[in-house]
Amino acid sequence: MNLGSNLVAVDGPSRRATFKTADGEVTRDFAMLHVSPPQKAPSVVADSALADEAGYVDVDPASLQHKRYLNVFAIGDVGGMPNAKTAAAVRKQAPVVAINALAILDREEPPAIYGGYGSCPLIVERGRVVLAEFGYGGALQPSFPSWLNDGTRPTRFGWILKKDLMPTIYFDIMLKGREWLAQPKMRHEERA
Repeated sequence: MNLGSNLVAVDGPSRRATFKTADGEVTRDFAMLHVSPPQKAPSVVADSALADEAGYVDVDPASLQHKRYLNVFAIGDVGGMPNAKTAAAVRKQAPVVAINALAILDREEPPAIYGGYGSCPLIVERGRVVLAEFGYGGALQPSFPSWLNDGTRPTRFGWILKKDLMPTIYFDIMLKGREWLAQPKMRHEERA
């Protein structure tokens, strides 16, 4: 893992990648290359009164409610939650915000809890994917039974899910608000 470097060029046939670092450009050989783009909130958020020190919307990581402006919530890439900024995270954040915003409108405390869920399907070879599902602190948060997917090893199930099912789940279910595996925990469930 090489943090603090930005990918500027890839020579696929030679398996060499060039990165811009604080010390200048560095070219490295690779067998597998997995790069995450620099993540930051847009300036309209980062330069506003909503932002925390890092430039993200300053929210409570469990309720996703702003710490000072109680009628403001954030999800996705602009939220100051200490988790991966993935579509899978938004899939679990959206129902939390919907439930909590409705509670605020009814002058009630936000009851729904976001546990930091994120997921990264990592293709490690043709026909095998590690479906890594995790929450705050790296705790595993699997959506499926361990005999089907344990989140730590490549599986055929992960491949089928990523290749054949995810497009339909994403476009026809998640984006239309019909996600059945995204029900949040509620505060009253934690106390029970």
